[in-house]
Amino acid sequence: MPGRDARPPALPVPVPEEVLVPFRRDRGRVLLLGHVHPDADVLGTLLALGLALEDRGWTATLGGPHPAPAVLSFLPGVTRYRTLTALDGRFDVAVLTDCPDPARTEGLIDLAKASASTVVNIDHHPDNRRYGHVNWVEPVAAATGELVYALLRELGIPITPGIATNLFTAIHTDTGSFRYSNVTPATFRIAAELVAAGADPALVSNALYERRDAGALRALGDVLRRVELSDDGRLAWLVLPEGSVEERFVEAEDLVNYPRSIGSVRVACLIRERGGQVKISLRGKGDVDVSRIAHRFGGGGHPNAAGCSVAGSLGKVTADVLAVAATAIREAAEESRTR
Repeated sequence: MPGRDARPPALPVPVPEEVLVPFRRDRGRVLLLGHVHPDADVLGTLLALGLALEDRGWTATLGGPHPAPAVLSFLPGVTRYRTLTALDGRFDVAVLTDCPDPARTEGLIDLAKASASTVVNIDHHPDNRRYGHVNWVEPVAAATGELVYALLRELGIPITPGIATNLFTAIHTDTGSFRYSNVTPATFRIAAELVAAGADPALVSNALYERRDAGALRALGDVLRRVELSDDGRLAWLVLPEGSVEERFVEAEDLVNYPRSIGSVRVACLIRERGGQVKISLRGKGDVDVSRIAHRFGGGGHPNAAGCSVAGSLGKVTADVLAVAATAIREAAEESRTR
């Protein structure tokens, strides 16, 4: 396959030796553990690593607290990913990717630590809790997929078309379709290597963005009527009460990016009620570090993309989040004026 023997594009940092050691054995049992409501960032990286290790003779178990969403059914190997409530036997290695908070495994991290000799945590979120025996956390990487790619190349594992498709999808979504400010030349070099190895950008984009049915498009129209904008136009939000839209629709649509797309908006919020909690997704444009807003409510993330879950009534949580976001926007504007 073209590109398979080329030297990997250099990341800003090398793969640490302690990350390589658990995977250097010829074969073993690996648990690839995802977080709640798995997205393409986590599924693409876990599936790529699982396929790669199986090519070397390993036995892989893939799963997490929730199943893979239907919109990601095109990912190679995704049918292997299952809902886990217990773990079968011992594992040589357990791997979590793109999961900064172990609480997002809904207790499965504790089972993994009891069942695996080594827990490897691979992530690029700066607020990662470093809960593994081995923690490879590199905020300089635009996507966790970049790190998994570098790991596979350092291990000398060929990048097959299936692996390439999974990693390209993970990087594509983790960077907002290569739109976020943390994208680097290395991101594009890696993406090019993955396309050379068999990833099809048109297939990925079509699967992610061009498979809505007519009902989903009408539902999107209804949801977008709920978007609200502050008087100064810098804060936009979308509130979804429990039961107002189907969960599978929310999973398939990156709804928070619609209010973010308003030209004047600096911070966008998706606030939705689910299972007795209020889930908040935050997006920014570089003016305001939205991870600081999320931290105020026990969450975290990146400067331009963050989130949290809060117990409380929808009305009260919404008011609190909007107040904190408005203050953050004002403070950022004042700081910019005084520079």
